[in-house]
Amino acid sequence: MTLRQVIMSLAVLVILVGCGEEERVAPPPQQAMGAFSPEQFADIPLPRGYVFSPDQDQLAVTLAGGTVRRFDVAMEQRETAEPQAVTSLLSEMQRDLTALGWLLAPNRTDLLEWWKGQERLVLETGRTGGRTTIRLRLRPAPIVGP
Repeated sequence: MTLRQVIMSLAVLVILVGCGEEERVAPPPQQAMGAFSPEQFADIPLPRGYVFSPDQDQLAVTLAGGTVRRFDVAMEQRETAEPQAVTSLLSEMQRDLTALGWLLAPNRTDLLEWWKGQERLVLETGRTGGRTTIRLRLRPAPIVGP
């Protein structure tokens, strides 16, 4: 066998082996299906000086490219924070929500229900262990019938 025949045989072998192999592609990484992504809710302000309540379930998810959003978060004042009255917290939330395009729900003067587009944000306040608490719940706005 000549050198030329050896090279041709090797070339054919490489081509045949290469054609028989399927291209190995790593599977795409799976998207994490977490149920808590508050960073995706830039239009819902979280009060300063508050932390997520450790004994409460927290939900912050967006689906369908952000067209479906659910937000249900409970927060409480930090233990080291200066006590804050509920009225002060609600005034702070009013300022921040208004700046982010939220409108106070019709016929509500208690600052606890806000609307933006097709969404409704309900605030619930309370106290635990002498500290002020707040729960923020985002839901679709009710459909107004004829």
